[in-house]
Order: sequence, then structure tokens, then C-alpha cells
Amino acid sequence: MRLWGFLIGPISLLRWLPIFLIMVLSGVMASVSESADWVAVREDESGTYLGDRESLAKNSGTVTEARELSVMKNHKEISRSLEVAEYDCTAAKRRTIQKLTYLKNGEVNLIPTVNASWEPVKQDQTAQTFFKFACKK
Repeated sequence: MRLWGFLIGPISLLRWLPIFLIMVLSGVMASVSESADWVAVREDESGTYLGDRESLAKNSGTVTEARELSVMKNHKEISRSLEVAEYDCTAAKRRTIQKLTYLKNGEVNLIPTVNASWEPVKQDQTAQTFFKFACKK
């Protein structure tokens, strides 16, 4: 009888499970991106580019992980993209770990890049700005 009281009593775990599921499904529980510390790293006519300072705490040697958010202003199809990248600060190289693209029609594309190869950081201003942000230069 005590076992049933634990399962269906006033403080039972089963009684709180539906409330927990509702909280998770409705977004009450904080997601990784909601707890991020976003700062603007660049803004131009094409968009606003933000970096997450919280993600920079995951350093291991010369490699830094960074979350990058791009909010597009005049793009035909894309409204914003969220990317997780790794930077080799010593060799000035970068690789994408995962990318989410939010389209203006409401669709979301997830692009996982498992075992992506390291590439030199592009020479455009946005790529260089994110590199400097991630490597704290």
C-alpha cells in the first residue's frame, strides 16, 4: 500500500510529470540559446551579427567554441541563422559544428556538420569579426 501512496499520493512523482511535460513543451524551461549572453559583434546593411559570450567559456587549448547568430535584414529567403563553430586561434582556422537556418516561410533547416574539416578563416569582414570575437583578439 505504501508503494501506491508514493506513486499516486499528493507528493508523488507521477502527479508532477504532466506539469513538467507541459513546462518543457511550452518553453518555460530555458533553452541553451535563451540563457546565452549575446553581444553585437558587427552590423551592416545586410544584417546584425551577434556572438554568445557564454559559449566562449568552453576553451580547450587553442581551440574555442563559439555560438554565432546572424539576423538578416534584406535576404530573400533567410531571416536568421544560428551557428556553432570552433576556432583554432593559433592557426586562424575555423570549422562549423552545427548550423540552424530560419527561413522567412517559417521552416527551419538543421545542418549538422559532423567531422567538418578545418578551413582558413575567410577574409571578409564578418568572418574576421567573429574570429576576433571568438579568440578574444
